[in-house]
Amino acid sequence: MAFYIFPRAIPKKECKRLLKYCLKNSDFEDASVINKGHSDTSDKDERSRIEHELRKTAVSFISDKENMMNELVWHFIRQANAEFFNYKLEYFQAIQFARYRDGGHYDWHQDSSPQDLANEGRKLSLTFSLTDHDEYEGGLLQFYNGDKPYEDQDHDIERDIKSVGTVIVFDSRDWHRVTPVTKGTRYSIVCWTVGPNFV
Repeated sequence: MAFYIFPRAIPKKECKRLLKYCLKNSDFEDASVINKGHSDTSDKDERSRIEHELRKTAVSFISDKENMMNELVWHFIRQANAEFFNYKLEYFQAIQFARYRDGGHYDWHQDSSPQDLANEGRKLSLTFSLTDHDEYEGGLLQFYNGDKPYEDQDHDIERDIKSVGTVIVFDSRDWHRVTPVTKGTRYSIVCWTVGPNFV
């Protein structure tokens, strides 16, 4: 398990501006989970299925290459990679804007799989919350470490992770989840970087 945290790196005022931008440019749909052997895309076809027991989230993909999010997320990915991971990265996929409410959650999963793409796959994932944690209950991002979530062992890390504007970059092979939102709405940004397969 390996993740790099930028605590409260994006000011609350900027998060509100980004949230407004994302809401204006998004068309939410039920998030799907990927059938074995296929990579995660926004396409609706045989590669994915809706399975609310595993994932109950509404998502929209921000695919405009000129959108205001690209430079922001790429900055943090490059910095985390230079300081911690040192992976060979080629590009990042379309940014996902996610909405969790009314029990919305995403159970334990990995962002990458051995069957990602022919000669490349997801290497680093980035996520951050656009919603202040006092506006919702639940909705905790947790990483798996042995027999219990990592945050159960370190409350300082849990506080940082759930703070609005904290950016987390992690290895896409790491198991993680978002616990059910029991009150309010949690909005977040997620994106994935792609590079040559690990050998």
